[in-house]
Amino acid sequence: MRTRRTRRTTGLLALAAAAALTAVGCTARPGLPAPDATAPPSAASAPAGASAAAAPAPGSATPAGAGRRLSPARLLSAVVPEAYLRDSYGTNPAAVRKPRKADTGIEPPSDPACARLLDAANARHQPDRPPAVVEQTFNWKDDAYGSHSVLASYDDADARAAFAQVRDGLATCRAYEQRSPGRLYQGTVDVAATPVVGDEAVQFQITAPTEDGPHVTRYTVVRTGNCVATFVQSAGRNENRAFPPYVIALQVMLLQQAQGAA
Repeated sequence: MRTRRTRRTTGLLALAAAAALTAVGCTARPGLPAPDATAPPSAASAPAGASAAAAPAPGSATPAGAGRRLSPARLLSAVVPEAYLRDSYGTNPAAVRKPRKADTGIEPPSDPACARLLDAANARHQPDRPPAVVEQTFNWKDDAYGSHSVLASYDDADARAAFAQVRDGLATCRAYEQRSPGRLYQGTVDVAATPVVGDEAVQFQITAPTEDGPHVTRYTVVRTGNCVATFVQSAGRNENRAFPPYVIALQVMLLQQAQGAA
């Protein structure tokens, strides 16, 4: 079953996110707002089509450090701090991704365009110089499925190429099947409204049938300088849960700051 996302304007969310990016408190990390200035918990259920916050507009000035990849340790230090994740249970672990062998029991997606799209979105493609990658898991309250982010730091040309691989994949990837032991995943891909965040960004969702009804996985992919950040939120039947826009905006700001200081 295909589902379509339409752009929705949420004035309260936009105002709250703007406040999160401009208000500065004495307990904040330098350059960030105080934790209590971030968007309200209701932002966690905002639709993916809502603005990802008042972050720098696409095409804005690139940080001075852009073009130089961040080390794994520097990238790990740039994740959103726990104090800013007020709608979570307070345990949102982040770690540097370690190399691992491919699971030979899982077949690649049946459509090569979809395979390229997902590889790039998850920073699992193989440029000449693999990126530094950090993954963070978010444990939101009242969220049975959970969400995560993938932060990847490349050489500048490779970051642009990785994002282009996502964007180009969305131009042709419509549906695919993927087999794993005892399971056949059938995904339908739909492009959502483009968020205004970072240097360039896209949103899409993959809907798959299950015994309990459609399962939706929503992706927001943002390039800022030489970093590509992917935010993934899963949702079940009759849920309109999306990755919190204010967290996306804060994460992009932290990546910009890290590159400027690189």
